[in-house]
Amino acid sequence: MDEGQPDGRFIPVARLDALDARGRTVVHVGTVRVLLVRVDGRLHALEDTCPHRGGSLSEGDLDGHLLHCPLHAWPFDVRTGHCPWRAEARIRIYDVSVRGEEILIAASDSVAAR
Repeated sequence: MDEGQPDGRFIPVARLDALDARGRTVVHVGTVRVLLVRVDGRLHALEDTCPHRGGSLSEGDLDGHLLHCPLHAWPFDVRTGHCPWRAEARIRIYDVSVRGEEILIAASDSVAAR
């Protein structure tokens, strides 16, 4: 799976206060579920669906920068979208920007600008 191709436009998707106690929230942008997760003070945006069995990554355990699928524990690096166990397994990631209290992600081929 290819990573999104940013078109240079950022779209608002949530506010910082939407993040739960674990620093996570899932937003829907059209038909795409995007997980926002804070790790070491930095926000990351990634596809919320594991390519293996479709597990919701937002429900998985986080170990450093590795987010594990709750179904079969496949890990994905929230910074790159790569799975260190399987080179062919990747999830889409999106560039993130924070303006004031608003979280924005880069529009891409799968997340259309509004």
